[in-house]
Parts: sequence; C-alpha cells; structure tokens
Amino acid sequence: MPGRSPSTVNRPPSYWIRSGLLTLMEKGCGLVFAFGTAALLLRMLSREDFAAWGIFLLATYFIEMGRSGLIQNGLVRHLSLTRGKGDVYAAVSTASLALNFGFSLASNVLLWFSTAWLAGTWQVPQIEKVLPLYCATNIVMTLFSHFNCVQQANFEFRGIFWSTFFYRGALFAWIAGCFLLNFPLELRHLALALLAGAVLGALASGLFARPYLSVSRSIDFQWIKKLGSYGKYVLGTNLSTMLYKNVDKLALGHLIGPAAFALYDAAGKVTQMVEAPSFSIAQVVFPQGAVRMERDGPDGVKRLYEKSVAATLAIILPVIALIFFFAGPVIRIFAGDQYAESAGLLRLTAFFGLFLPFAVQFGTLLDATGRPAVNFVMTLFTALLNLILSYGFVLYFGLFGAAFATLATYAISFAIMQVYLYNKFKISVLNVFGYLPGLYRQGWDMLMEIPVARQGTKRQSGKTVQPNNPATMEQ
Repeated sequence: MPGRSPSTVNRPPSYWIRSGLLTLMEKGCGLVFAFGTAALLLRMLSREDFAAWGIFLLATYFIEMGRSGLIQNGLVRHLSLTRGKGDVYAAVSTASLALNFGFSLASNVLLWFSTAWLAGTWQVPQIEKVLPLYCATNIVMTLFSHFNCVQQANFEFRGIFWSTFFYRGALFAWIAGCFLLNFPLELRHLALALLAGAVLGALASGLFARPYLSVSRSIDFQWIKKLGSYGKYVLGTNLSTMLYKNVDKLALGHLIGPAAFALYDAAGKVTQMVEAPSFSIAQVVFPQGAVRMERDGPDGVKRLYEKSVAATLAIILPVIALIFFFAGPVIRIFAGDQYAESAGLLRLTAFFGLFLPFAVQFGTLLDATGRPAVNFVMTLFTALLNLILSYGFVLYFGLFGAAFATLATYAISFAIMQVYLYNKFKISVLNVFGYLPGLYRQGWDMLMEIPVARQGTKRQSGKTVQPNNPATMEQ
C-alpha cells in the first residue's frame, strides 16, 4: 500500500536526525557540484560565455522553480494527508503527474519562442543554440520531480539525494573531464550533459519511489483543479522569489553588460553555499507543518518556525563570518585572479545569508498551513521592490548598486514578515536568537563526546561484549 512510512504525528528524534542529514547531504551534494562546476567554468570560459551560461541556467531554473511551485507543495501536502487512503492517494498522484506533464509542454513552448528575446536583451547570442536543447531535459524533469515529491510526502529522502547526485554530478563530471584532458568546452555539450544527468537522476529517484507510487486508471480533473488552485499561488511565489533573488544581476547584465553580470555572479556563487542549510531544513519541516497546525495549532507552528530558523542560523553564521573576513582569498581560490575585484561584492552579498533563513521558513510555514496566497503577495511585493531598487541603484552606484539594492530589499521584507508572524502566530525574533546559545552548547558537547567515545571503543576491543539490554535498545 502507498504511504507505508510511520505516522507523522509523533516523530522520534531519530527521524529528524536522519531526515535532516539526508536532506542536508542532498543540498550539500548539489551545492558542492554546483560550486565545483562554477569554479571550473570561471577558469575555462570567457566572461561573455560564462554570462551566457548563467542566463541559460536562470531561464531553465525559472522553469524548474515554476514546476516546483505548481506541483511540489500541493502534491506533498495532499499525499501526506491521504496516505493509507488507496484510491484517493492514487487519484492525487495521477492528477499531479498529468498537471506536471502539461506544465512541461507549456513551458517548452514559452522557452522556444522567448529564446531570441533573451539572447538580444542580455547580449548573449550564444544561448540561441543551447536553450532549445533544454526542451528534452524539461520532459525528463516531469518524472524526476514527481518521484522526488512522492518520496518527500512519504518521508523517504534517500532517492532525493541520489537523484541530485546524478543530476548535478553528470554536468560536473563532464566539465572536470574536459578540464583534466584539456578538451575545448562548448556550451552545447554542457546542455547535453545536463540532459544526461536528468535521465540518470530520474532513474535513481524512481527506484526509491517505487514502493510509494500509485496510479489510477483515469485522471480525476477535480483533483487537477484542486492541485492547480493550490499550486498557482506557490507558482507565483516561486517565480517572484526567483525574480527578487536574481533581478540584481539581471539589471547589471542589461544596463552594463555580460562582463558585469559575470563579476557579480562570481560573488553570488560563493554566497549560495549559505542556502543549503536553509532549504534542507525547510524540506524536512514542510511535511510536518500541516500536521503541527492540525495537532497543536499556532503554538506548534510557532515552535517549529523558531527552532528551525535558529538551527539554520547556527550553521550559517560561522560561514558568513568566514566569507566576510577572508573574502579576497576565498574569491581567488574559487574564481581565480581574473575575478579578484569581486571580493568587495562578496563581503556585501554574504550578508544576504542573515535574512535567508527567516524568508525561507516564512514561506514554508505559510504554504504548510494553507496560506499560499499570503506568501505569494509578500514575495511578489519583495520582487517588485528589488526590481525598482536594483535598476535605480545600478544606475547610481554601478556594480555595487545591485548588492546595495538586494540588501535593502531583504531588510525591508524581513521587517514586514516578522510583524505578520507575530500577529498571526506570536512568533518572536528574540526567541530565535535565544535558542542559539543552547544550540552551540549542544554542538560543543557533541564534539567533546567524540574523543570519549573513541577511548571507550579502544577499551572494549579484545573483550567479550555483553548482549544489549532490550529496554535500553528501545529507548
């Protein structure tokens, strides 16, 4: 029967540890491959070609974020609530798969007709040969995303890790091979490597999703309507998020040129490492949000938000400090001496990470508690604000204006979000920071226990180990 995973109501600590580690590994794996890919491309491509590849990735990432918004949250939420109800579960899954495939076809048509406009607007004619290749990848991503969502709804995260490993790893492997063998690197081959990674990732994810897959004999259009109605707000939210996170460098590329886009993007690639913990924890928290709201009401959601944001901040604060104080060496190691002038930008963009955990969990909380419309309105406001500030600041301050605009946008939206969260759920920023000392103490205690555990293992070597107490094992 689909949905054979344990009840979601009382999750033991091992669930959170295992799920958190797997999702952190998945995001970390994707980040490492993306980081390595960018580091090699910055050395192997000209600034103009690197900017062209960046525009290609942004265009395709808009599609994937749109798919995620329209499909993922609605499917995960409804499958989580219908597990054990065979016919309803199958109807939800089948309707979502049909909606997913329709999105792929529609986005392919849009991509095909917008390629020339993208190439001309951002002065990157190279992408006219590579964007059409993504149409095949887009179809494969229908199954890729469906298998991952089904696993997430059933609290299975192993296949999600392996799908990311192959999807991101195939592109990195091709680039690394060209770098080591001194082969010329072509943008068209990069797009084909991305397609190969999508195929391998879909196959890997399908193997782990197989126990939870269920398909009905016919498509229930009522469920398509229901999923689409829920997902349309998340779709708008995700696209707005993509806009406000990337409008700064898009403004640079449009107003100054591809070389400025490449300089700014080099700094942005480094700060993306801060995003991994935020989205990893959000992926674990989302399936629990709806359950917490039904079981504990606003108090349960309040604790979930405050603790998840605090856990994310505890991880990323040392990384932000490292980037800020050692921006010069970091950018040289990552991008090479030709991008050394990006160090000043890196110090500014590093501060984006302070606001990101609050924003990510804000959206996760609202979507999980059935408030996607509010999340959409807030994200759209943030995107439009960043659009206005970016074009104004870039015209006035030049290259650094993009970073100033995004930092100001994050600060303003952060203030508005916290007012809303306090009014609706009594969530306090002070509580979030109040959890940090305890989290760091726990982390320090865990580190101190490692040598003790090793010494105990050495003392036990060569001795007969008594059978474990069943009561102790159960605890």
